[in-house]
Amino acid sequence: MSLAYLGHSAIRFNLQGVNVYVDPYLKDPVDWTKLPKGDLVLFSHGHFDQGVLLAPKLYEAWKCKFAGPRVLMRWMARKFKKKIPHEALMAIDHHETISFGEIKVRAVPAHHPINRLGKTILALHARSRAPGKPVNGYYFEGFYHAGDTIYTQTIRDSLKGLPVHTACLPIGGKYGVASPQEALQIAEEIGAKRVVPMKYQALVERVPFRYQSSDLVKHAKSTGTNIEICPLAIGEVLEITAKASS
Repeated sequence: MSLAYLGHSAIRFNLQGVNVYVDPYLKDPVDWTKLPKGDLVLFSHGHFDQGVLLAPKLYEAWKCKFAGPRVLMRWMARKFKKKIPHEALMAIDHHETISFGEIKVRAVPAHHPINRLGKTILALHARSRAPGKPVNGYYFEGFYHAGDTIYTQTIRDSLKGLPVHTACLPIGGKYGVASPQEALQIAEEIGAKRVVPMKYQALVERVPFRYQSSDLVKHAKSTGTNIEICPLAIGEVLEITAKASS
């Protein structure tokens, strides 16, 4: 198993040869046409920085399946009805599970509050009316991708009893996503062995987040946590061995 960080919250997971992409907002320096073919693409919600508008091109190239909140899948069915067949869209809401081959994907509730500034940024850059709520996180094969979220106890409750070897958590601290402190609290509560930080690069020009991955590293060191912090450069791959996932 492995994951490749592709910037912002876009991550490719490789599970025994199956490529699962989550929130593929893929822009420079990533050239999506040179990435491995995706089999399943998960969208946490419909905001522009989750990559929904790229879906028709991804389907044309990959003939993949898409999954996300039911209201988003209905929107995609209408918006892309001439480009993506209905059978390629799989709806999944909070606490529901879908199967893709032998992989079972569970939707974990996320809490992504948007303030006035966030709404302004969305209005300027959204270029679509794709629904931004509800927001899903996703759990599969010991991986947890939080989507866009701040800290909420619902995450802990939803993942209770499920082993999490790797948690991909937002740390930017602005625009409705967790701070390093919140991210580490989530990781501790769900029993994650390692954290891959995401959502900390500038969203668009002159729209920076508050914290960087170095802030998570410093905070984790100050707490003495045993959780491994794994900041990745864009395009870097993290291999998860059988021992590391147990």
